[in-house]
Amino acid sequence: DDRVARLHHLRPLDRADRQELASVAGGVAGEHVAAQLTELWELVVAYFKQEAVDRFHQLVPALPVAPGIGGAANWLLSGGSPGAGVVAFQLPITYKLGDQTLQVTTKENVARAHREGFAWHTWLSDDGESPAIWTSLIDDGVDGVMTARPKAFAELLHKRAHRLHGKPPTR
Repeated sequence: DDRVARLHHLRPLDRADRQELASVAGGVAGEHVAAQLTELWELVVAYFKQEAVDRFHQLVPALPVAPGIGGAANWLLSGGSPGAGVVAFQLPITYKLGDQTLQVTTKENVARAHREGFAWHTWLSDDGESPAIWTSLIDDGVDGVMTARPKAFAELLHKRAHRLHGKPPTR
């Protein structure tokens, strides 16, 4: 689905990139900088505080964003908007709220996001990292996984592609 944002490649930011992003975030740079950045990468700007995400989107509406905690909660809990400019959710599998552990990345939430035109990227931290967890996320239809073990994750994807397509893995 072309409406769902996908990250095809990323590269590390060098010093000039960081300075340019800092100027964009400060409101100094104009839309032409945002256009140049989006030509370099498929970029999604994310931050935990919804107010910061909203302010960034006001300053640079050409750059897509992921919602902060407030926008994600509004979408997840009340069916409201995650915020202006949102193209993807970048959320954990679970979220601790007081004594409760909320299931955030579920097959149903991922499917709903896709129906509404959003991508779903899952970051792993307190939920652990294992081939079983990665397989579950892939089976749930997530569009991205932010893992601390990219080589092992890539191997799993490679093996899975081989099983699905019946061809030997190539590198």
